[in-house]
Amino acid sequence: MPPLPLLTKLELLKGNTTVLDVGTKDGQIALQLSKLGLQVDAIDTEPLPNVIPDITFNQVSVEDFLASNSKTYDIVVARHVLPFTKDPLSLIQQLNSIAGIFVFTCFGQQDDWRDADHIVTLDKAELYELFKRETIKHYSETFEETRGYQGNLKFWHYHTFVIDNRT
Repeated sequence: MPPLPLLTKLELLKGNTTVLDVGTKDGQIALQLSKLGLQVDAIDTEPLPNVIPDITFNQVSVEDFLASNSKTYDIVVARHVLPFTKDPLSLIQQLNSIAGIFVFTCFGQQDDWRDADHIVTLDKAELYELFKRETIKHYSETFEETRGYQGNLKFWHYHTFVIDNRT
């Protein structure tokens, strides 16, 4: 489930004002959250295809962003970006430390890209070990076959977590 419907369903949007969208790609998630009146910072290693009003965009890796960042955010979203980093477990912990609510996905070990040199897959158990049980507000495991960003048919296996550090 995409971040906005998931946060809405879990009733986690109310009272929040700041968002960090990690790996924003085309900026659609950032735009949706901005339209709700949230202040959105978005980062990606690639430039945005179009300027999006009311969003602060920085072209930077998540690692470099975290090395220089001093802000905390009410909500941090990292959807389909962490598997492309060298040490996603460390980045999950770092992003979680600056988030009131942290929404993220990681590719599972049955994903078609599991053997690719540039992809890191994780299993449910190692992800669960990172968090106190009471902070995990949502966990789902998705298995689906769809077209990837470049139109290829792909089998996706990913984990989605919502962590609420405010409790």
